[in-house]
Amino acid sequence: MRTQTISIDDLRRSFGTIKKQLPFVTFIVTDRGKPVAQLTATSEMKREMMGQTFGAWKGTKLDDDALWSEVLKKKSRGETINL
Repeated sequence: MRTQTISIDDLRRSFGTIKKQLPFVTFIVTDRGKPVAQLTATSEMKREMMGQTFGAWKGTKLDDDALWSEVLKKKSRGETINL
């Protein structure tokens, strides 16, 4: 995860944009150049974002059980990795 410093005034002005970045960026909020808070996404927000991408490969070339079976094989033993 990336960390970015932002002033409290910029946070007020750009909260909508910053909120969209939260699953990917942790913000260190400063007031007059001094850190005062850390803003990060909750685990629930991160889970929700992951849930939105579930099934994104449906109907594409990547939606192939044989392909993923081959990808998950251990190269040294030729066995499928259990996730």
